[in-house]
Amino acid sequence: MAVDLHVHTAASGDGEFSSWAIVKIASEAKLQAIAITDHDTIDSVEEAVKWGGEYNVEVIPGCEFSSIYENKWLHILGYYIDYHKPELIQLCEKVKKARENNIDAQIDKLHQTGFFLEKEKVMEDSSDPLPISFGRAIFTDSRNNGNQMLEKYRGKANGILDFCQDWMIYGRPYNAVQYFPNTKEVIELILQCGGVPILAHPGASLREEENGLIVELLKFGLAGIEVFTSWHNEKQERHYQKFAQDKKILITAGSDFHGKMKPQILMGQITSSPYTIVEQLKSRVRL
Repeated sequence: MAVDLHVHTAASGDGEFSSWAIVKIASEAKLQAIAITDHDTIDSVEEAVKWGGEYNVEVIPGCEFSSIYENKWLHILGYYIDYHKPELIQLCEKVKKARENNIDAQIDKLHQTGFFLEKEKVMEDSSDPLPISFGRAIFTDSRNNGNQMLEKYRGKANGILDFCQDWMIYGRPYNAVQYFPNTKEVIELILQCGGVPILAHPGASLREEENGLIVELLKFGLAGIEVFTSWHNEKQERHYQKFAQDKKILITAGSDFHGKMKPQILMGQITSSPYTIVEQLKSRVRL
């Protein structure tokens, strides 16, 4: 049976569904296991685990941590983490506070570059908005209809997300810099919490020739990479699968399901996702 190890609930700043709804969707999709991997928060994990028992869906406690390494914005998935650990809760709160404090600065930055957007629209999704919330506020504001820069993104299946990736995430021209922990620090924290650290969708952050950076992360305790994901094309899948096999590290799979923010992505859509992936993860859990 299939699994999906990259799922977001409404606890993420760009997620849509409650823990109950997520587990119900997973059950209807006949998934044997899912991982709750919200952005820098574990707020939905406990409830999702409870609903997993009700719907006979194995729910893996997890989190997707934003981090910075060598001026790259990397996402690290932590699986089987002890989500009651004070150090973990403190880091999540620190990132959340930094994100909240950065909202006005990010809006000002976008205003300065010539975009129209209102704070109320940004905040419709969450009190803890991510770049896509700002992007949606820009694209839905009719005052930006004549902005030629946006034209190439309009009509694309994932246009708003592509715009954010190109212009708004850490290191891009329209980003208002905020605090994120160092990737080494995140990996070490996941290990301290008994978890298994995995680099999420490497193709979204790194070029194929930057495998050396992943090798550096392996020295810190990174256990594997997410190979099969909605972020990767077939060429990237082959590249990262071969890299993982050569390095003898874990290979994981996940849709990166969010709901309405990524409507074309369905839970369980990644076909290369057998339950053996979960078994391999479990073999690396620190008891």
